[in-house]
Amino acid sequence: MSLVRLSIPVGMLVENVLTSGVASEVIIDCLHRRDLASLRSTIKEPAMDLEERLKTAEEMGEDWAEAIRSGYQFKFLHINALKRVLDFRFGLKLDRDYVQEDLTLRNIKLNCEQIQLLRSLLDRQWSVIEDEGHEEGLIPVDIKLKYQ
Repeated sequence: MSLVRLSIPVGMLVENVLTSGVASEVIIDCLHRRDLASLRSTIKEPAMDLEERLKTAEEMGEDWAEAIRSGYQFKFLHINALKRVLDFRFGLKLDRDYVQEDLTLRNIKLNCEQIQLLRSLLDRQWSVIEDEGHEEGLIPVDIKLKYQ
């Protein structure tokens, strides 16, 4: 089974609502009912226009509910959106937790599960490259545009 593919606006909606810590089915129910106020108080970016992003998903036929349930992959992801994903998913910030060199993000420290998740989200366009000489625990990785 292939993963749902999402545009950046809809993917950021999913990433933002997942930061709520609320169970997936509760998130999906709130979004279906357009009960956005209950989510706003718990998400990382409460100022995000959730309604507009839901409309975008409907217009583009993107299944955000299935993406929340089962995971997804970005159709396309530019470098700034990639940095937002790192912040939403892992709380990582540029220049504090990793550095940027052109279209490569370097020295991002993740565990094996996080690396696997990141690869599933980004695999169409970005390579997640593990540092071979790492110690147990967190693994330094670089994320590099595949077609440079």
